[in-house]
Amino acid sequence: MTRWLIAALVAAAVVVVVIALGGDDDGGARSAARSDRSGEHLAALQRIADDHAGTRAAGTPGDRATSEYLVKQLRADGYRVTTQKFRVPVYRVKRPPRVVVGGDALKPIHAFQFSPSGDVTGRVRAVDDLGCRARDYRDLQSGEIALVRRGECLFVIKASLARRAGAAAVLIANDQPGPTPGSLYQPRAGIPVVGVTRDTRLDGRRATVSVHAGTVNRDTLNVIAETGPADADRVVMAGGHHDSVPQGPGLNDNGSGTVALLTIAEHIDAGRLPSGTALRLGFWGAEEIGLVGSREYVNGLGAEQRRRIVAYMNLDMVGSPDAEPAVYDTGNRVEAMLRRHLPPDAPQERLDGNSDHASFETYDIPTGGIFTGLDDCYHEACDTLRNVDRAVLAQSTRAAEAALLDLAR
Repeated sequence: MTRWLIAALVAAAVVVVVIALGGDDDGGARSAARSDRSGEHLAALQRIADDHAGTRAAGTPGDRATSEYLVKQLRADGYRVTTQKFRVPVYRVKRPPRVVVGGDALKPIHAFQFSPSGDVTGRVRAVDDLGCRARDYRDLQSGEIALVRRGECLFVIKASLARRAGAAAVLIANDQPGPTPGSLYQPRAGIPVVGVTRDTRLDGRRATVSVHAGTVNRDTLNVIAETGPADADRVVMAGGHHDSVPQGPGLNDNGSGTVALLTIAEHIDAGRLPSGTALRLGFWGAEEIGLVGSREYVNGLGAEQRRRIVAYMNLDMVGSPDAEPAVYDTGNRVEAMLRRHLPPDAPQERLDGNSDHASFETYDIPTGGIFTGLDDCYHEACDTLRNVDRAVLAQSTRAAEAALLDLAR
């Protein structure tokens, strides 16, 4: 998107909206006019990615610029801000991956993040079903290249099962347009893993797969912001990851959640919280390589500090195009409070361990959240400013803000 169009969107976005905030302690209705800077924040994240090779992935300059932007905005809103630094592996492709069949190079393809390097030639064998069980590889011969369809289980499971069955490499066919994007979450020994398109006809043909890449360690940050008493006995938390995947700028995944949290910080100050209660917002680093930041944070808390967290709300992908907000199926008070501020027929979503709420569930902290679904640009370069549905993002943000105030009471 051109810079002049981004600037126009920013100017149009600075409007005043009236947001219903639910009941006061005395039961009376309350509303307030608030400045909505979500468009400005989205444009800033897009600009950061544009200025840093198109990505805000963990450990990259775009990631560092994102953290700096968050710290500046949150301090301007009067929050106490701290950062937590930790090291993460950053995957570097040294040469573009290649899959050559019959002398022709397949295009487009995608080397999975943290795919091991290697040059492999062998016959391609399509595995049974979706490659999520060892028996799916019973026809695979040692040294062949496994062709696996996307779906059902984690890519790292498919890669591990293929390797154990004797595969020399794995090709993962997409279930939608474009080559399959994906990650193995961390550096590991193994065989090359490459995403290909769903229309590729490779079964039974000989192919050469080449991946040349390496991993270096870089710093990234969690950004933690809090308002209310520093020694509060009750802490209500909300969070979401601020990193993107290497393939794109990550404006919906998870710029949308990041912007929702920034908007909440603009709207909720200490004066709106009950005595003895604090609101804490977590902007997690390195979620895309395995929930690293949120785990680093929760694992580093003492038992007493974790006890003080009475609820955690996760906001990851809350502005998907033409979507409706779904509520995490947790069956607890967090889900109940969110449902108070969404349509009665708002769907449920089971995300299990697929986002940062899982780090808190490990310690039995009540969790919940909003999710608006995967979209066609999920983990792709096209996850830009154009991929965020502003109306959906606004609905998600209003519901999350009101639910947090309910949880604080």
